Amino acid sequence: MFYVGATDQRVSVVNELGSEVYSTDFRNMHNVLILLRGVIAGIALANSMGEVDPQLVRVLQKQMEKEKGFKNLTTHRFEPHLDARLLALSALASTQSGGTKTAKKKK
Repeated sequence: MFYVGATDQRVSVVNELGSEVYSTDFRNMHNVLILLRGVIAGIALANSMGEVDPQLVRVLQKQMEKEKGFKNLTTHRFEPHLDARLLALSALASTQSGGTKTAKKKK
């Protein structure tokens, strides 16, 4: 299984051990979701403006719930320049700790 972390600029993918296996620009996130369909267990999103678009979260949650291995979608309100790899590790930790499907974290 893989865990995805995405900011408004970068996307990182880590494996179960927390090792980064892929990193790309945010504009390629749809490719990551398509190519890893069925093997993504968790996603963590953050935006440098402080709030992730709720419409994006609803659409992504609806699509990911169709995947049986998917467990967690987390949004974070953090400062600019947050590392996408840290978000991917957050998705890994949230999934393994049994976090909720959509948990909103504050700064």
